[in-house]
Amino acid sequence: MKIISNDTLIKKYDLNLGTYYFYDQYIIAEIKEGEVITLGKLHDLIPIVQKHYGNDQPFTYISDRINSHSIIPTDYLDCPLIYMDNFKGYGVVTYNSISTMSTEIEKHFAKRPFYNFQDLKDAIEWTKKEAIK
Repeated sequence: MKIISNDTLIKKYDLNLGTYYFYDQYIIAEIKEGEVITLGKLHDLIPIVQKHYGNDQPFTYISDRINSHSIIPTDYLDCPLIYMDNFKGYGVVTYNSISTMSTEIEKHFAKRPFYNFQDLKDAIEWTKKEAIK
């Protein structure tokens, strides 16, 4: 990941789905090329999220879609993150029109705020200004 923030990286995790960068107020996910994200594949991530943010620290999840991958949109309905009161929303960074159109479908299934960005820096700024109040 190209460093674009002055925020301190707490920890980087290389998991089965991809690489996750944990910061104080947000996670940046870079999913591996060709992966299909399902609820079952999140089993490694959720305990790490709970460890870092507990029940009180507000945070967002930013998906930096530098690689092509798929998600089952209906899985947003039961994603364990939505049951965490301190989870404030999803930011998705897309780099082409097809990915952007996919996020429009995903948005309808998300039970938390869901925004699309064309730049990672904008997604981080959204987290700091809007999502974490």
